Amino acid sequence: MTQPAAARATAPTVSTVVCTYNGATWVGEQLQTLLTQSRIPDEIVIGDDASTDETWHVVEAFAAQARARGIALKLTRRTERLGYVANFSRALSEATGDIVFLCDQDDAWHPDKIATMVARFAADPRLTFVHSDARLVDAAGRDLGHGLFEALELSPHEREGVRSGDAFLVYLRRNLATGAASAFRRSLLEVALPLPHDWVHDAWLATLAAAVGRIDIIDDALVDYRQHGANQIGMARRTSKQRVTDMFRPRNDTIRADAARLDALVDRLEGRCADDACIEATRAMRDHLQARLAIGGRPVWGRVAPVMREWTSGRYALFGTGARSAIRDLLRIG
Repeated sequence: MTQPAAARATAPTVSTVVCTYNGATWVGEQLQTLLTQSRIPDEIVIGDDASTDETWHVVEAFAAQARARGIALKLTRRTERLGYVANFSRALSEATGDIVFLCDQDDAWHPDKIATMVARFAADPRLTFVHSDARLVDAAGRDLGHGLFEALELSPHEREGVRSGDAFLVYLRRNLATGAASAFRRSLLEVALPLPHDWVHDAWLATLAAAVGRIDIIDDALVDYRQHGANQIGMARRTSKQRVTDMFRPRNDTIRADAARLDALVDRLEGRCADDACIEATRAMRDHLQARLAIGGRPVWGRVAPVMREWTSGRYALFGTGARSAIRDLLRIG
């Protein structure tokens, strides 16, 4: 049963931000799951990135239903493509709710998703960002038999780091938050916007949230996260063969891009983050990546000494996957 409007008036207001692009196949199902929430959103912001299929017609039909339920709508149909990240950045800037939910166009929310996450924020005024597990499903909505956190190989050590207050190092090392399973206080946008073009939006938001506030993880799956050929971002478990192949593949381009992203993070944190330790950790990881770039440019026989220096410094363990990262640097092609 949905929450009456009078009861919602005393609770934090909720904005759901949906970004669409040629998503007519699934966007209708996703939007309907916003209306079947036990706690419906107060505001829905939809930014369409110049779709050329029937997406906008689906959005307009949904808008009439949402308005009939008393939900405020902000709809924007762009005439030129901005791209995935820029479209989200524009749409997020229009959200006015106390709590902001990110919404993809091709998933399906479980009925208690909003209520569960809002309750977490109500219980902890310090909480800035929360994200949950998700059930992975195929294009037809069939359960793939494993969840998002399992596919990410989320470790007990990482969970403990997040919940003990050391979340920044966890999210600096790698992103664990998927936008479709995330919500945050709108105050985070004062630091996060505009979204940088070279970051994935959910990774940027989660990392900044860890720097300026507190993050929590919900172990329950609150969304069906659809895996299909047209995903902007997908998720699948790695096979043993993929793990072995991964040890040898070239990494310099990836490492170089990661180092550039850290430059953008330092620029944003300076002057906006009270915790200098976060800035120093970001610089230290950037230096580690620069060292790994130099290692990748050496012949294999000349890598042992610099890899040992990085190993002795502890930075493989702090900013990578420990021995696995060190072995990759010894074996990779470039």
